[in-house]
Amino acid sequence: MESSHPAGRAGLCLPGVDTSIPARQGYAPQVSLYLVYLEFPKVFSTATMFALFKAATGQLANRGTSSKRFADTGALLLEAVLNPPTSERSVRAIARINYLHGRHRKRGTITDNDLLYTLSLFALEPSRWVERFEWRTLTEMELCAIGTFWKSMGDALQIPYNALDSYSSGWTDGLHWLNELREWSGVYEKRHMVPAVSNKRLADATIDLLLWKLPKRLHGMGRNIAATLLEDRLRAAMMIDDPPAIYPQVLNTAVAIRKLYLRHLSLPRRRETRLLAAPTPAGRLHMLKYRVHPWYVEPTWKNRWGLSAWMTWYRGGALPGDDGDRYAPGGYLFTEIGPTALRDKGIEEMDEDHDRLMKVDRGGCPFALL
Repeated sequence: MESSHPAGRAGLCLPGVDTSIPARQGYAPQVSLYLVYLEFPKVFSTATMFALFKAATGQLANRGTSSKRFADTGALLLEAVLNPPTSERSVRAIARINYLHGRHRKRGTITDNDLLYTLSLFALEPSRWVERFEWRTLTEMELCAIGTFWKSMGDALQIPYNALDSYSSGWTDGLHWLNELREWSGVYEKRHMVPAVSNKRLADATIDLLLWKLPKRLHGMGRNIAATLLEDRLRAAMMIDDPPAIYPQVLNTAVAIRKLYLRHLSLPRRRETRLLAAPTPAGRLHMLKYRVHPWYVEPTWKNRWGLSAWMTWYRGGALPGDDGDRYAPGGYLFTEIGPTALRDKGIEEMDEDHDRLMKVDRGGCPFALL
């Protein structure tokens, strides 16, 4: 990761900026990935996980499919977002997402607004979590980069923006688009995020996933911590009881201490957090981490005999390589991701979408023609 970044919002698709200049192309993904890999890796990772919690669908509420659904979604999201926009891995991941979503869109089980809201979660949650838990807030330049990046991602996912106010006139830059998305997302939540028994089932199943590695005697405390992290509207919609008053107090104190430590005593990170594995000679990909079940995790010595592996074994969990090929220890191909019934299906549709995406300058500026 290069250490030099644009100072201010210049180069991030401001009006009058020549986005054809090679030095300025790619700034938005570069800044966004800098935040993920070096500046706020833990908070961005946790915020993305909670964004998935808010956007989760019925399969996450099914205890029999929840861990694979979680792994599949994580695999596609990581590959689409963390690889260069014009890379084969990013484009293939997006093509698979489009194929899986396309079936639901044709049946009407997912609307354009549902997809726009899901996009808004991944675009907005990290900045909310940074503001709440980190030692500094994001700058306008960083927010502009995030908006530019996710606007481009939404274009690749063929999500229409006609619900946003400036759809007809166009947006001046990524910050303008992100602010309008934030306003629209808030209205959408007020209309749709309401208490329901189905939400309760989803919340219970998802929190079980998050707390699986904790001893059962600590699950009550873990649920209260999870409830503390959720905003009031989401907690009410999921029918989760408010945590005892001591939990927000302790959390706020811990966050304040962490902020002081990071601001005054901690040195900048010099090594990137490793989030993606290199492909195997056969082109298969592995996940580096897992929850509950080791989907797509390579059975290396560390993964089977390291400290974390011993803790998983002690809790009675499965390790990479256990149960033969049940958890795909050999990795995955993009055509294999998704429900079992769709394994190796949609290849022709994915190839067509791949060709479409490769013809678009995804490394450039999505506002250049507005």
